[in-house]
Amino acid sequence: MPPQRRDKRMSGTTITCRKLGFLYDGEEQPVIQNINLEIARNQRVAIIGASGSGKSTLCQLLCGLLPRSGGGTREGEVLLDGIDPAAAPIASIAEAVGVLFQDPDAQLVQGIVEDEAAFGPENMRVSPAEIEERVAQSLAAVGLLDRRLDPVRRLSGGQRQRTAIAAVLALRPRLYVFDDACASLDAAAQANFLQLCFTLQTEGRTLITASGRFDDAARAAQRVIVLDGGTVVLDGPPEELLRCCGEQLAQLGLLPRPPGEAAGAAAGDKPVPAATPPHSAERHAGKPIAAGSVPAAAPHAEGARESAASPLLEVDSLTFAYPGGREALHGIHAKIYPGDWVLLTGENGSGKTTLSRLIMGLLPAPAGSIRWQGEDIKGMAVYRRAEQIGYVFQQPEYMFTAPNVWEELIYSLHGGVPVKKRRELSAAEQERAGFLLEKAGLTDRLHMSPYLLSQGEKRLLSVISQLMLPRALYILDEPTSGMDYAAIDRVIGLCQHMLEEGSAILMITHDPELIKEHATSFIHL
Repeated sequence: MPPQRRDKRMSGTTITCRKLGFLYDGEEQPVIQNINLEIARNQRVAIIGASGSGKSTLCQLLCGLLPRSGGGTREGEVLLDGIDPAAAPIASIAEAVGVLFQDPDAQLVQGIVEDEAAFGPENMRVSPAEIEERVAQSLAAVGLLDRRLDPVRRLSGGQRQRTAIAAVLALRPRLYVFDDACASLDAAAQANFLQLCFTLQTEGRTLITASGRFDDAARAAQRVIVLDGGTVVLDGPPEELLRCCGEQLAQLGLLPRPPGEAAGAAAGDKPVPAATPPHSAERHAGKPIAAGSVPAAAPHAEGARESAASPLLEVDSLTFAYPGGREALHGIHAKIYPGDWVLLTGENGSGKTTLSRLIMGLLPAPAGSIRWQGEDIKGMAVYRRAEQIGYVFQQPEYMFTAPNVWEELIYSLHGGVPVKKRRELSAAEQERAGFLLEKAGLTDRLHMSPYLLSQGEKRLLSVISQLMLPRALYILDEPTSGMDYAAIDRVIGLCQHMLEEGSAILMITHDPELIKEHATSFIHL
């Protein structure tokens, strides 16, 4: 990020939290309680904790969004340079703190990339010349200057996240709060974000990053604050916490499991009840799947593919361009067989989500380029594909249609029929639903709105709601994004059970190092 002209707002922000607690409307237990913190001006702090530990709630309290806009009851005190963000004028808060939400789509409101970056400064009545300077610098800082005129809807998930970061940068506040800023970023973009944080701190800003893992942002911080159950359980320099508290951090799901522990242990060992395998082929060791001309590596040797059933899915010379001429995919070749667990990887904007949406019929595929069980998918209705292919969106909120977790889980069994007109769930369906809730860790969330779950819990709910009906193929778009390691183990365990039922999995991921030992093959775009 280029050096910026220094002004009175360059000096960072001090943060004080005294006996801070917060209770959401309709909930019985506070999500955070008795938090006491002093964060010095120009300090770089990482807040980490497992799903549901209160990280995002704390971030929203710091910027005044809670309880000002989101309801609920705050106890205790939050001060930014002596100003209470819940009571101060919006203009004062905008100068003091800029927040990147956990879901970047929640703060993208304009539709065009450069307009998103300009939105904040325009509302702060910055001069047109300075707005242009801020827009150019913020978009350059996140590598999107050449996409400044693009519609946001055509960006990948990672590019939208970078757009949201640019919008926060353009505010030039004294305090930056980045909630899971790296969740959808590829490796290069994550490295760029870390450098950006270093630059901002060098300029004198105060920085807070929040995530569900002891990640590189936490390792680079001066101080790490660990939340569990809404309270601070550890607080200190990262190197000290890693040296003295590694076992505790692993138990909290913030570090990987020690070598030798069984993968997927959190998801249990018994089979998923009441599932009829969609086909009878045994799982086999796979080989690399070519994606265009890019080679791929496989963790397993070529195995029983020759004796397996015919491919479920074949992609043949697939090329696709969006309206306006931007080519998203070129010359893609791939095959997915029963029992495959295929990882689809690539940098932000490489076409991963585009490929998945072409398979599902959410985008129009060229005739003859995609075949499902030998049939050209071009003429296949979306509902027919959905009967055989389960699809989990990158943004779990896009999937939610029901008022609570239980209704969301069983939606596919009744399709929205009113409660009084539905048939009773069979014993097998009840058993399967209970099993999936247990393995996702959501048994105590049945009556909660899906939108009030933590981001990791939302992703787990979106996965198990697709698993209620057995399907031949499941497409999971970034299911582990931003998750702690314990939640990732739950996803792995659920996927392993689906493979045992005979299904195949196509998983889009920026976390291949966490999944690769379980995969049969890879597609890299």
